[in-house]
Amino acid sequence: VYKRQFLNDQAIAAAALPEALQRLAAKKPYLEVQLRVDQAVPYGQVLELMSVAQQAGLSRIGFVTAPGTGAAAAH
Repeated sequence: VYKRQFLNDQAIAAAALPEALQRLAAKKPYLEVQLRVDQAVPYGQVLELMSVAQQAGLSRIGFVTAPGTGAAAAH
């Protein structure tokens, strides 16, 4: 499903992600999830990751972009 995913900069299997996020949510319910995705990741997979985080109890979700990427950098 996902090519590579990381939690706190450590690789994690897709099957282990929901439980790991639930543990984090239990410790820090107001934790913000920061998604870093590149253009190759289909939008549907991004939505799925957001859903997994929300189901774990984490509703604060942000996106992290690298400087000099995206449409604004092309101009």
